[in-house]
Amino acid sequence: MILLLRPFFFLLLLVVAPTISAESRVASLNLCIDQVLLNWVAPQRIASVTWLSGDEHYRKAPLPEHVVLNRGRAEELLRLHPDLVLVGQYGAQRAAKRLRELGLRVVDIPDAYSLAQLVQQLDALQQALGDNSALAAQRRRLQQLLAESAVPGGASALILSANNITYGSGMLESQLLERAGFENLAARDGAGQLRRVSLEEVVAAQPDLLVLYGGDDEFALAHLAERHPVIRRYVDSGRVFTLPAELGFCPVLVAADVLQQLKEKRESLASKSSDRHQ
Repeated sequence: MILLLRPFFFLLLLVVAPTISAESRVASLNLCIDQVLLNWVAPQRIASVTWLSGDEHYRKAPLPEHVVLNRGRAEELLRLHPDLVLVGQYGAQRAAKRLRELGLRVVDIPDAYSLAQLVQQLDALQQALGDNSALAAQRRRLQQLLAESAVPGGASALILSANNITYGSGMLESQLLERAGFENLAARDGAGQLRRVSLEEVVAAQPDLLVLYGGDDEFALAHLAERHPVIRRYVDSGRVFTLPAELGFCPVLVAADVLQQLKEKRESLASKSSDRHQ
């Protein structure tokens, strides 16, 4: 009787066992996609990421021991037999073409340089990776923040990056400021992309919020404050905000957090201003 029931139990297990995704092992040929995998995909599914993610400057999530670091060459990934290879819009295209020719599934993920493109990028990642709660949650959160009415202007801000670079209207960083209710003074002055600005210009512009951006050791609050006493007053009064380095190389990871934090910063500045005028 037991022997007769064994085939039945075997078939039952096949029916109720969880379906394993065809893309059970994923490899990346792009730094930002590396971070998406390391932060939002189960470690056992990650076959390989680029060598850049071996540097903790770019990587905040743990790097599992089994994950192979690649240098964007097709033969490196071919011997790993990944089920899916994700590649950026522009980089590693020669390797991607070769892997396709050899029969591997390779999916291009679009780059994102604006808030709208970030949503498109999340859509592409979800479609490629399948059911992923972290990706879905990030997409919902970003869309919810973008759906909220923009706060009327009134507070001004200026971004100051390493080497005294500021960001104009055509940049994602400027879009985040504007969606949070800040007027980007660099955009008002006509800057469309990046331009250099002196500390004296920053002081003369008198922004309500000084936004610092850059991960270099020498580009620190203390160092800036030593260079100009007005910067010290910004620091002491809490009218500074630091953009995370990830915004520069993988904004999809942090854009929603940054937008939320900038909105909260603007509300805080408005509350302090109201208290001063009472």
